[in-house]
Amino acid sequence: MDFSYHYTERQEQFRQQVTEWLNDVTSDDLTTPEKFRKQLGEKGWLAATDSPDMGGAGLTPDHNVVILEELNRLGLLFLLEDEAATLRSAVLQWGDENQNDDLVRPIAQGMITVWRQVVAGSDFLDPDSVGVTATPDGDGYILNGHASFSGLGDRPSRIWVVALIEPDSDYAPAPVSLLVSPDLGGLSISTPRNLVSGAVHNVAFDDVWVPRFDLLGAEGDGAAVITGRVQTDPRADLPTLLESETDALLEYTRTTQSGGEPLSAEPIRQQLLVEAYIASRVMRLLRMRSAWLHETEQGEGHEDAQSALWEDQAAQQLSETTQDVVGIYAMLDASDPRSPASGRFDRLQRRELSNRDPGASGGVNAESIANSLGMGTGTPQGDLGPESDDDASI
Repeated sequence: MDFSYHYTERQEQFRQQVTEWLNDVTSDDLTTPEKFRKQLGEKGWLAATDSPDMGGAGLTPDHNVVILEELNRLGLLFLLEDEAATLRSAVLQWGDENQNDDLVRPIAQGMITVWRQVVAGSDFLDPDSVGVTATPDGDGYILNGHASFSGLGDRPSRIWVVALIEPDSDYAPAPVSLLVSPDLGGLSISTPRNLVSGAVHNVAFDDVWVPRFDLLGAEGDGAAVITGRVQTDPRADLPTLLESETDALLEYTRTTQSGGEPLSAEPIRQQLLVEAYIASRVMRLLRMRSAWLHETEQGEGHEDAQSALWEDQAAQQLSETTQDVVGIYAMLDASDPRSPASGRFDRLQRRELSNRDPGASGGVNAESIANSLGMGTGTPQGDLGPESDDDASI
């Protein structure tokens, strides 16, 4: 029985067009990914199956598969999964008519860049970790505090922030999701040096007044808007960036020789490569399972965190395997002519280290799984109300 995917002649013809275009517009180092993202948007490939009215190209799912595979082959699939794409999905679900008109099409065309606040990936927030408060003030909110954000570029079109409205009672603070202009007074931006240039940005709010029409969703929905899953991932069954990087490492070890033998011929390297390959494929299975459970409404709430936790661990394993298999040359970037795969392995390690959770093993995703199963320390905000007299007496 043949379970392999067979491409049509029409798909292969389209693949040739996609490959030729990508080869013309990309470079090995890709120093300005936001510029390339805009070029993808001009072709409608950031939302390829959406209609032109929504900024897409109106292509079929078969065509979209080819685009995704070719971007993944070059390690560029992250451009379709960045903060702007996440915001577009959120606006389609939570936004009002004006927000849909102002954001959906321009984001798909690559005209808008977004920085998104780095928060825990669960359906509720730890109030002590949010860092930004919102005080209602007439037709808007006054923001104070500071937080970290992720996103492309030196300065975004929108800063997507979640802030907490402090209540007048003992109830938990209400989170709000706001799309803030970086040009507002009292807002300051800094980008610290990082393993991956521009991966993390710091934003401070000092009495920043934000109009109420920049609210995405209702008051109290901020956590669900900025952290929630807004739709089934249409790419769940396609190869991921982790698989693409694993395949690139396998190909390098097959074609690179040491002592007259391919690197992959050495038994210890073989074992490490096999383990990394298995981890990357199990990750896709978990991702597909999560998407299927969401689509059939059979999930228990922790499936996304489970697949994300495995992906984080598999990425760390692949990074360490790359160092063990390739050696010190894996740390050379694209500017060094001795770097293998044009610096791809260096970018892989930097990206993995930058994304690594600085907390305990598993970090946010492990805590999210534990909370979903009733074994964690977190409590959903809906359960945080003032104690009754009976509760207080226990």
